Amino acid sequence: MDAKLIVTSRDKKGSANVRRMRRAGLIPGVIYGEGGEAREVSLPQHEFKLMLHHHAGEQMMVAIEIDGKNESVLLKDVQHAALSSDILHVDFQKVSLTKKLKVQIAIELTGEAEGVKKDGGVLDHTLYSVEVECLPDDILEKIEVDVSSLKMGDVLTVKDIELDTSKYEILLDGDTAVASVLAPRVAVEGEEGEEGAEGASAEPEVITEKKEEGAE
Repeated sequence: MDAKLIVTSRDKKGSANVRRMRRAGLIPGVIYGEGGEAREVSLPQHEFKLMLHHHAGEQMMVAIEIDGKNESVLLKDVQHAALSSDILHVDFQKVSLTKKLKVQIAIELTGEAEGVKKDGGVLDHTLYSVEVECLPDDILEKIEVDVSSLKMGDVLTVKDIELDTSKYEILLDGDTAVASVLAPRVAVEGEEGEEGAEGASAEPEVITEKKEEGAE
């Protein structure tokens, strides 16, 4: 757990106060306790964005300093503005370091599939994250999956993901596809080309008829 952040408790609420915070370079947030209680906080926007930039996913354990005390919290949710990359609000969850929790971990494909390199296939990445149960200190930034051995038509599934089963339990059906190598769609493109050619040959006929009507 290398992500660290200094946050400040805040009592003032309301949209006017939130606008003042953002102008001062702060982001509003909340820390939820295990019992459901919520603590309003503010955090430095620049430092928080840098922390996110160095992590593949947005669910991670964060070491925070608040009111002079050190705590470990889980980053649960980051709310972004719809039309920009601005961060509107951040949710943290206080967790027990000895109790397992469920988190979404990003999947990153590595290597070049044999079916792509040798046969001109197309790598189709279908699953971008997977829910995993583990202890807070064991949360991974990402899961790297090597696709180098995939041949044309091969499918890599969740059960092919290699994780230490003593630490991690994947909470998704093992037959769920993660990635596959598909044949290039040459035949489909050829059919579209034929249809396009037919459409092109039909169009001048219509134009000719209109010209003859105009001549009359």
